[in-house]
Amino acid sequence: MEKDKEILLERAKKVAGRKENNILTTENTISVVEFLLSPERFAIEEKYVSEVLSLKEITSIPGTPAFVMGVINLRGRIVSIINLKTLFNLKERGLTELNKVIILKDEKTEFGIVADSISGNKTIDLQTFSSPPLTLNTIESDNIKGITPDGLIILNAANLLNSKQIILK
Repeated sequence: MEKDKEILLERAKKVAGRKENNILTTENTISVVEFLLSPERFAIEEKYVSEVLSLKEITSIPGTPAFVMGVINLRGRIVSIINLKTLFNLKERGLTELNKVIILKDEKTEFGIVADSISGNKTIDLQTFSSPPLTLNTIESDNIKGITPDGLIILNAANLLNSKQIILK
């Protein structure tokens, strides 16, 4: 009877996906939210993501740079929405009901970025990163932390949230 309980407990751990051995240390990994800016896959560190919303109504603001899509009312707060496709010179595909807004936040700044879709969360080993290609322009290279072997582009959220090109007075 006791042996059966041990076997069932071991099976439950395997089904739950718990790996008691081979756990990566948090010093060598980061948790990210993966999203799509067609055709590229991007990710941003979870610690800078306060929430993910469906794209509803954006109020455009005349006289702002092309990468500023406008603002939204987020529970009484006015939050700017940035289009990374325009900022990074990616092909624009238009907005649909499937687009999401990822709200980025640190102690000083908060704004949203538009994503075509959210792929999910994952943990990435920092040692697998390669540096951004030298062919990128300054704003792109300053805001890219690295690229994984499978082509996932990791954005530098701290730089984005404090970028003088993005933060407008």
